[in-house]
Amino acid sequence: MSLQYAILGLLKYKAMSGYDLKAVFDNSINFFWSAKLSQIYRELGSLEAKGYVSSVIEAQEKRPDRKVYSITEEGIQALTSWLQSFPPVLSVPLRDEFIVHVFFGSQIANEELEFQFKKLIKEQQEIISLYRGVEGMMTRYAEGSSQPFDRFYWELTLKRGFIIAEANIRWAEECLQELRKRKTEPN
Repeated sequence: MSLQYAILGLLKYKAMSGYDLKAVFDNSINFFWSAKLSQIYRELGSLEAKGYVSSVIEAQEKRPDRKVYSITEEGIQALTSWLQSFPPVLSVPLRDEFIVHVFFGSQIANEELEFQFKKLIKEQQEIISLYRGVEGMMTRYAEGSSQPFDRFYWELTLKRGFIIAEANIRWAEECLQELRKRKTEPN
């Protein structure tokens, strides 16, 4: 996926500055596609050069002026075209450094591997907590949306996040049980 389409999709909801976009990213899309503020501004410049967004300068009292971006008709057409052409492979590409460590786990101490599995469980539990916070934010964003069914689709993406995090916890807990069992069995 290209960052530009995520930006166009967000701008379709409402006009925003780069800073506003970063805040929305951090509370929504960031869970499956992250972006730094510098990347967002770089993409906004590129999108404006293509005619997919336009910008206006808004004066602010006691703050520097801000540049607010809006999606253009050309941007809506580009977004719609991209949304209608799914990638040929729908599975998530996997490059997981932790799994490589597990694969070669016979070469490290079981205690270290147990520690890392416990760490993974804690991280996934924290992600689930974050997702619960996102659920509350969805209501606020959905109220400002021009399309009444947006929240339904947002919930579908969030559901995937919950399921993946829960599956990771279950897998790690089962691996911990196997490691503990292995310690008690004779070689």
